Amino acid sequence: MFWPDAQTYLTNFYDHLIPPTSAHHASMLQDIQSGRRTEIEALNGAVVKLAHHSGVAVPVNEVIVSMVKAKESFSLRH
Repeated sequence: MFWPDAQTYLTNFYDHLIPPTSAHHASMLQDIQSGRRTEIEALNGAVVKLAHHSGVAVPVNEVIVSMVKAKESFSLRH
């Protein structure tokens, strides 16, 4: 789709695209809320492993993995 300008896109985005999906939740959130393991290792964990292997720093992905694993661990115990 083509939008004539950024404001038209934003208006369409917030008025038409967001409302139908506002009740949707990310699968990882659903997993945590249901006491299931998430797919964090397959996603961000894979990025971290590849980065370490290549000597590239990915601190944001490392923090994301740590935070989700901590939340997941807490959820699995309770």
